[in-house]
Amino acid sequence: MPAPQPPLCPPPDYLPPALLDQARPLALARGEHLFRQDDPVRHLYFVQAGELKAIRPQLDGSQAVMLRGRAGEFFAESALATTRYVCHAEAVCPSRVLAFPADAFRAALAEDGELALTFALAMAAHARRQCSRQERLRLKRARERVLHLLTCEADNSGRLVWRAPLAEMAEELALEPETLYRTLGELEQEGIIERERRVIRLRQPGCALLS
Repeated sequence: MPAPQPPLCPPPDYLPPALLDQARPLALARGEHLFRQDDPVRHLYFVQAGELKAIRPQLDGSQAVMLRGRAGEFFAESALATTRYVCHAEAVCPSRVLAFPADAFRAALAEDGELALTFALAMAAHARRQCSRQERLRLKRARERVLHLLTCEADNSGRLVWRAPLAEMAEELALEPETLYRTLGELEQEGIIERERRVIRLRQPGCALLS
């Protein structure tokens, strides 16, 4: 039997009905592009299920992951301030998004000060998560990066559901997949984490970075 699909996250309740009526649902397969670098900006996206990543090609032929959008988050919101996308965007697992017309979203923000403030605060929280991501990549040891990810991204019970393949976690942490698998195994043997399928749980939330 196919694995049960996670429920779709509803869009934020602060969005006005007129804007919600213009949103178009999209389904993406793993690896499918949502948009490509230099495409005209036509939409702002809200992730209802799955995960997206924004990637930028590098001069050496590699790709850098610039940001990730998970269920319950807006994605490519910075595109509201430009006319063309500066990254490629693709789904890292089967995903569902709502596509809001960018012009309509800009107009709604301009017309409704309370909406603009609420949306700005949501984007500030997103920016803090991206700052944590950059902080994480400055850590030298694989163990420190894994524990930092779990401490920052897990829920209050220390539980992180990682719906994408673990290879994506390795990419997120700038580690070789083998290094990540070995590090997770060591942490599990030491009793610091527990793993079950796509769920990783810190046994002592908040204390991991002191280990």
